[in-house]
Amino acid sequence: MSKGFLWHIFLASCLMAGNRLSAQTSNWPEIQQHYKRAQEALEAKQDAVAIKEFREIVRLDPKNASAHANLGVIAFTQKDYAQAAKEFRAALRLQPSLWNAKAFLGMTELRLGNGHEARPLLEEALGHVEDAKLRTQTGMDLITLYHESNDLDHSVDVLRTLGRASSDEPATLYVAYRTYSDLAAQQLAKLALVAPESAQIHLILAQAQASQDDFPGAIAQYRKALEIDPSLPGIHFQLGQMILANSTDEPARQQAEKEFKLALAADPNDAHSEYMLGEIEWLRSNAEGALKHDEKALALQPTLLDAHIAAGKALTSLGRPDEALKHLLDAGRLDPQNEVTHYRLCQAYRRLGRMEDAEHEAAVFRTLRDSHAPVRALYEQIQQRSVGQQTVDPNEPK
Repeated sequence: MSKGFLWHIFLASCLMAGNRLSAQTSNWPEIQQHYKRAQEALEAKQDAVAIKEFREIVRLDPKNASAHANLGVIAFTQKDYAQAAKEFRAALRLQPSLWNAKAFLGMTELRLGNGHEARPLLEEALGHVEDAKLRTQTGMDLITLYHESNDLDHSVDVLRTLGRASSDEPATLYVAYRTYSDLAAQQLAKLALVAPESAQIHLILAQAQASQDDFPGAIAQYRKALEIDPSLPGIHFQLGQMILANSTDEPARQQAEKEFKLALAADPNDAHSEYMLGEIEWLRSNAEGALKHDEKALALQPTLLDAHIAAGKALTSLGRPDEALKHLLDAGRLDPQNEVTHYRLCQAYRRLGRMEDAEHEAAVFRTLRDSHAPVRALYEQIQQRSVGQQTVDPNEPK
């Protein structure tokens, strides 16, 4: 936690204290000068001077909770946690609703090794701290305590609270990844203990092998799961995807097609299986057949992004770029960051003779492709990409 961040909290609390003091103390002008000099000292990174000024405020106004809180934060930044705890407690005795001070006291107790005292302080403060960075740090410290007690459910609750306010904060995203990974491992261990030969165990083994590009092994595990429980939700769809991941030759297409049709027989509203049947027809160079399945998929689920892109691709290849444009613009609204959408829009605009629009979409495609490349490489190391996701074939002109 940087001092710059803490100074921001100093200044905010000083301002609030000043408003209160003006109505509470007769020597407010003198105290105001000390606050001003304390703020200047903090900005100049002169902690000793700031401490002197805040101590003078406490002498003039012993009930000044904000001055104690600021002294606590200075001690916290200096890692003098015992002194920080003393000042924060003094502030909270005077004004229990100083939520920043309560959060800092919880953080201080944690660093003193007093997790039992830290937890209720952090829990109470989390929902009241308004500063985003302090709220994030409060949540991170609380998650640390929950992890130490293997209380992952409460960690998830904190992550949801933080995610609503700081969904793009790297620290929050990383801790979320670790927490959900640990929770998944915990549930897997429990599943292996209570049902080691269950169909669900084979599903997990299939997904693990797929993530390592062992598609034949994954197919075998999916088939074992199917033997144990033929009514598993989504099993035929997953097996069909894995068959196509392993091979796209005609025998594999026929096997996968059978699985997607079985999936639709079990659930006639399965838009994803309908879409995958379209992808098989596209692999067969049957654009008309692919389009029929894409349109059926979209009738079932109008927001299915890949089906919109696939329909646009098929219509463009059939010489109907004006119709393709509608689907591709819908796809762009659903996900403006999808690079394949912009590639297909470029193709459609070129067919329509709208070269300026085509060049614009080509530029967007190149920008997104380059920016997504590192993330895509990292993601594919961690988790297998969905087989049916729309891509740009390496042999297509860029």
